[in-house]
Amino acid sequence: MIGLILGIIMKTNSELPDDVLQLLHANRKIDAIKLLRTHHRLDLKEAKDVVDAYMAKNPQLIRRSSPASETGVSRFIFILIIIAVLYALYRYTG
Repeated sequence: MIGLILGIIMKTNSELPDDVLQLLHANRKIDAIKLLRTHHRLDLKEAKDVVDAYMAKNPQLIRRSSPASETGVSRFIFILIIIAVLYALYRYTG
């Protein structure tokens, strides 16, 4: 069944709906799977398999960004350092 669905959806030029592709390019895979489910009335596993197959077929099109937790931690450390420097300046100049 999944192979048939993949074959129908992933035909030559009619790959995925544009809004699903936009979500994938924005690195929002879960939202893309949800939207694909509503477009084609697929269950969760089928929609995930279609999205995974598309990503495997087009790895260069999908942006891989760093996880949000890494970005948040580095930003927190940067702000902490700035606060420490400002406090040190305040203590030594005041």
